Amino acid sequence: MKKKALFFILILFISSCQAEDPSSIRYDMQGYIEDVRIDSEGTFINILVNGQMISQEGPTMIDYGWATVTSDTIIYLNGEVINFYPFEIDENINVLVQYDGAIMESYPVQGTASVVSIKKDN
Repeated sequence: MKKKALFFILILFISSCQAEDPSSIRYDMQGYIEDVRIDSEGTFINILVNGQMISQEGPTMIDYGWATVTSDTIIYLNGEVINFYPFEIDENINVLVQYDGAIMESYPVQGTASVVSIKKDN
């Protein structure tokens, strides 16, 4: 009985550690990267995403905002999880952001990204 319980807990743990399917994520913002700022220590990157004048794939709540990308942020490139992405200003790259919950009520909004999904043509 103990072995079955441990096995069940192990399976539950492994399945919770896997990355979520990016198509099932509800994103808060979609657009292109308009500006990139890196802090002096290189511990995080701020990206300014502009979605004001693009056609949206799905409805999002925010059309313009800063997203802080940290080591805890999950980054997808064309649906695949990657460890690092050299964020650059490019109107042709579609970026989707899911915030970790708390955002500053400013314009543009500011918050920490839990997920960033980059859709880039090869």
